[in-house]
Amino acid sequence: MPTPAKAAKIEELAEKLARSRIAILIQTQGLSVKEMNELRSKVRPMNVEVQVAKNTLLRLAAQRNQLPDVDPNIFHGQTTVAFGYDDEVAAAKAIVDSLQNSNMVVLKAAILGGRSLTPERVEALAKISGGKPSAQAQLVGGLQGPLSTTYSLLTAPLRDLCYVLQARAEQLQQQQQTQSE
Repeated sequence: MPTPAKAAKIEELAEKLARSRIAILIQTQGLSVKEMNELRSKVRPMNVEVQVAKNTLLRLAAQRNQLPDVDPNIFHGQTTVAFGYDDEVAAAKAIVDSLQNSNMVVLKAAILGGRSLTPERVEALAKISGGKPSAQAQLVGGLQGPLSTTYSLLTAPLRDLCYVLQARAEQLQQQQQTQSE
């Protein structure tokens, strides 16, 4: 049974996990307080909150949020969590860019959509150009192209039949006019 302070911390972490679109786990061991504050200030404009958390409490918070696809093995070593509340891609990009400038910070994993992401997948997410809106536009474009083609193929025979019937009606009307003259 956790102490009241730990229970409150678990509840806070569970609430932040539920609110966040992505939670990126990093290892910041060896960073000074000044460097940690610089990291926080770099990612704050992207609506990313950085917080040091105990692995056990973080794992319990993930369980409380019913995230069964989260690998429990990601909760090891010293862990700092970056909660991204708006754009997953922008949050991943902000963290990965911050990590490239530091030799001490290591990307461990991430939680996105109730699943664990490997460090490689987080880096790939950060490399999406244009961010989330661009990725959504590419997805819509990728879906819209084949659907538009299918629609055109399915409606072509009916459209052509209408053109033929209209041409025949005009032809009959012209014949009727020539006969009445």
